[in-house]
Amino acid sequence: MPGAAYQLQLRPTTLDDAAMVADLEALRDPLAPPDPELLRHWWRMADALEKAMRRIAVHDGAAIAYVSASHKLWNGDQTRYGTVRLGLRGDVWTDAGFAHLVEVGESWLRQESAQVAVARMRGDFGRDLAALQKLGYRENRRMRLSELDLVAGRERILDAREQSRRRMRRQGVEMRVLSDVDDPEKYRKLYELIIESERDIPTTVPWRELSFAEWKEFWLSTPTIREDKFWIAREGERVVGTSVLDTPIERGLPSTAFTGTSRAVRGRGIARALKYESMGQAIEDGHTRVRTNNDADNPPILAINEEMGYRPVAPLIELHRKLE
Repeated sequence: MPGAAYQLQLRPTTLDDAAMVADLEALRDPLAPPDPELLRHWWRMADALEKAMRRIAVHDGAAIAYVSASHKLWNGDQTRYGTVRLGLRGDVWTDAGFAHLVEVGESWLRQESAQVAVARMRGDFGRDLAALQKLGYRENRRMRLSELDLVAGRERILDAREQSRRRMRRQGVEMRVLSDVDDPEKYRKLYELIIESERDIPTTVPWRELSFAEWKEFWLSTPTIREDKFWIAREGERVVGTSVLDTPIERGLPSTAFTGTSRAVRGRGIARALKYESMGQAIEDGHTRVRTNNDADNPPILAINEEMGYRPVAPLIELHRKLE
């Protein structure tokens, strides 16, 4: 086991390193370990749709440190944000080692002409959070990581699903999984709905709207997203809402990847009904817990989560620092 003074020897990652990085991240949250296959997918998508750098330090066949930096493809004169992600194993953790990883990420972002570095850290990872603040990072936004106990809430969730189904039938809203929809335009309709809904998600770092081809690659090639778990709501031929669950392949907890409705139908309980369909399906598939992450400035979805019985795990804090 390396000591506290161990010198980090960083090298570029390969896709094969995703399993080691997932193991490193799992040390901090063993109740919800990341799925290595999903992490590989995110790396592939970052390389295809963004610009990214990743470095890893390995000792005795295990990752002891990891840092990545990435940024969207910037448009025009908008502020150029870049993201830094990092992890340092507890037995080699030092202030200097952590600061070194941050500097590696920031240096790459500076070379890319980024103006603001963004780091996201759970509020219960106190040592890392304090280290980022010491380096000049300041909180800009706050998200909520929450968990739903599907065992304790089973009957209540299934009863609420039936009530929502009756309400949707009265409104003429059909809810089905994507795999059961026989419409050659269903993907484009779903794309247009999600793009519209994403525009209303609170954020400081701008979204880059994906083209239809990019969106289809990003969503439908994700190994943990399946069309028979991808719920949509239709009113006539229009797709007016969706809720989709990320279901792990190798390990981890399922999590809600996205829930949204078109602006024209909000306030009618469609998002709520879709989430209950998704959670009911998770129960029937044998899952015992599910997680979700939402911006703290998104009251409608937070209200649905509270009603469903979600309980906070930890805040996810987004911190920014201007790059010189």
